Amino acid sequence: MKNIRLQRNEQIVALAAIALISLTISITDWLQRGMLPSFNILLSAVSAVLFMYWLPMIISYLLVIKFKINRWFLQWISLFLSISLGAFFWGEIRALFIPLQGIGFLQALLISLPWSTMIFVAVKFYLTQKHLKLEEQLRKQAEINLLHSQLNPHFLFNSLNTIASFARTQPTRCEDLVHDLAAVLRYSLSQSGLNQSKKSAPKEVWVKLSDELVILNKWCDIERSRFGDNLRINFDIDDDLLDKVVPAMLLQPLIENAIKHGKSTPLHIWITVRHDAQHMLFNVRDNGVGFDESYLINANNKHTSKEHRKLEQDKAAHFGLEITQARLELEAGARLEFSNTPEGGANVEFKLQLGS
Repeated sequence: MKNIRLQRNEQIVALAAIALISLTISITDWLQRGMLPSFNILLSAVSAVLFMYWLPMIISYLLVIKFKINRWFLQWISLFLSISLGAFFWGEIRALFIPLQGIGFLQALLISLPWSTMIFVAVKFYLTQKHLKLEEQLRKQAEINLLHSQLNPHFLFNSLNTIASFARTQPTRCEDLVHDLAAVLRYSLSQSGLNQSKKSAPKEVWVKLSDELVILNKWCDIERSRFGDNLRINFDIDDDLLDKVVPAMLLQPLIENAIKHGKSTPLHIWITVRHDAQHMLFNVRDNGVGFDESYLINANNKHTSKEHRKLEQDKAAHFGLEITQARLELEAGARLEFSNTPEGGANVEFKLQLGS
């Protein structure tokens, strides 16, 4: 951050803030002098705002921008000298309203030194915080884009394997499934961070739950075609939540993981979306063999160094879950919760803030 650049609304707020501070100090000073408020005193206070602060701040800001002054010391000097000149002229103008001597140039320099320093430091601090926040947003968006780029090939590979099983035996069905996969991929790519504006915040590219479910059902049809009666997928969605927005392609990896690791015949998967007063509650469970105890320990960050190798193998086995966990943390500040059902199946749940 080498230069000072403020948006129009930030400029207005800065001028308003310094005016409020200046007027408060001026009026308090006059009251301490025992001088009753009058029209002339009000004119003096207003002219102080105009000549000591507003005009010097505007002039120094324009100088910095026009001449591309990047060194902070020269930026401060321009503000310091502008306020010094403003204080000197204000002293002459004040003498027209109130029977007081004007301000000498040396005195103007002494007055402007703390004010120019305070204003400059405050603006620089604000811009530094703004710059750090912007960098954090860009870093987060870059991580989200990377996660999307990792998930899409992973999802494509598994779906193509499913469709390939129909290529020789049922070519017509295979063609239909290719169209379904094309729709899913088109949706996935269009909603991924890779196709979004760099200025877009993560929540600006979320999708309606109803749209997500349409595409999710197309993908589920592909999987049902592969496993036939050995795979049953049931959705239980609260109708009140269909217009709420969620991160795109978030449920698909959870269902895919259940299919891959369920190891039960027939495999039954239940997807439930409910809500309480503040959250949307998502749950994906199955009647399979459940998670290994080591993976559940890892998910709760309770593993020891001796378990590291086994846990890394668990992460690789549940690659889709790991990516979804990272996406959920970045895009919604939430986490997946892993457990096994009393019957032994895997259970994954998370919640999103309502009104996100």
